[in-house]
Amino acid sequence: MHASGVNSIDKNKPKITFTDWMVRFWWVLPLVTVLAIVATVLVFEASTVWGFVLSGLSALVLLLQLPVFITLLLKKEWWRAIGAFLAGIVCLVLETTIPLLFFSMFAAGLFSLVPDNFGKEHPIPEGLEYNTPITDTNHRWNATDGDIFTPVAIDSTDTASWLQLWNGDQGGIYNFAFYWPELEDGEVYLRCFEATENIELSKDRLKPRTATEVSNHNGFGQIVMPNHKDFTIYEGDWEDYYAVRVEVWHKPTKGKAHKLMEKVYRMEGWMR
Repeated sequence: MHASGVNSIDKNKPKITFTDWMVRFWWVLPLVTVLAIVATVLVFEASTVWGFVLSGLSALVLLLQLPVFITLLLKKEWWRAIGAFLAGIVCLVLETTIPLLFFSMFAAGLFSLVPDNFGKEHPIPEGLEYNTPITDTNHRWNATDGDIFTPVAIDSTDTASWLQLWNGDQGGIYNFAFYWPELEDGEVYLRCFEATENIELSKDRLKPRTATEVSNHNGFGQIVMPNHKDFTIYEGDWEDYYAVRVEVWHKPTKGKAHKLMEKVYRMEGWMR
């Protein structure tokens, strides 16, 4: 009798339909959509492919929210329908703006791969004398001293040795050292020009990047150390070499800026 009673109760128990689940757990799809969008943001930098996959998944889950909203309306679950509608709007805004942002970044990356022909358009004239930056195979880095470069012999009587350039970790990036006799307090910095047409290079970036304070410099010696200063030439691409006139300028604490020296180098631009 007892078992029969249990079976009777089970038979009379109303079954939970799929629409009932939609009414009860309407918030799951918006939550999954937001999580998929957040995952897209986190993953996209590491893997563009997975970023687009997750973005597509969030779009699919967002689309599934429409029948849930319609079901809530038909069931006259007004407050839940309003919640689902607002959640859908928020997800739609996120799902629209985030992929557009990533697409613009992706497109910008593609356009950045367009070759910069500055070097090809400014070949080095035949017979022009130039120097080449030092390729330091012994260049190393440690946590205590930072970048360490192999010392270069400097002759205080030879002004051509007072400015030295090293190739950096990538083409178009350079380190430099500078020596000078007694010099008034202020700062020294670099200006670079394409040697044949006198076009100033990386004009707005070089001075703040290379400026070095001069203080109590009372005799010949080093002012800039290569492990302290590096700079980038942005015009041109890797291995498209052209002639660059590298100028060292001095701006006294009181007085006008003036050029100390110049030296022509064969250089290349950094490929962005």
